Amino acid sequence: MDTHLDSIALVGLTISAFILVTGCANMILMVTLWILYHSIVAVGQIWYSFGWESQVLETGFLGIFLCPVLTLSRIPEHSPPSCIVIWTFRWLIFRIMLGAGLIKIRGDRCWRDLTCMDYHYEVQ
Repeated sequence: MDTHLDSIALVGLTISAFILVTGCANMILMVTLWILYHSIVAVGQIWYSFGWESQVLETGFLGIFLCPVLTLSRIPEHSPPSCIVIWTFRWLIFRIMLGAGLIKIRGDRCWRDLTCMDYHYEVQ
């Protein structure tokens, strides 16, 4: 079991390093990375149960649609991504920001009273 997890991590690291160094990717590589990370998150149980794990998976899934389908090349500047992909990224950012704000408001009374920053400015 550990050998398989190590192999998954090593393959993901190799593909990620290739994309980082060359700046070239396609949908096949991105789908492979997404599947590898999803499999690690799925078996990670409590260690991968934080909210950002699903956010990383969602961002990676959306990143798949930014790449060319089969050609291994950089994202072409003359053909921007579709409006749907751009708007789904904007929707993701909106949900992250709204969620962070709602957690703060629900988490502590000082956020509802708008007094949390008073202490911050006093000690800075």
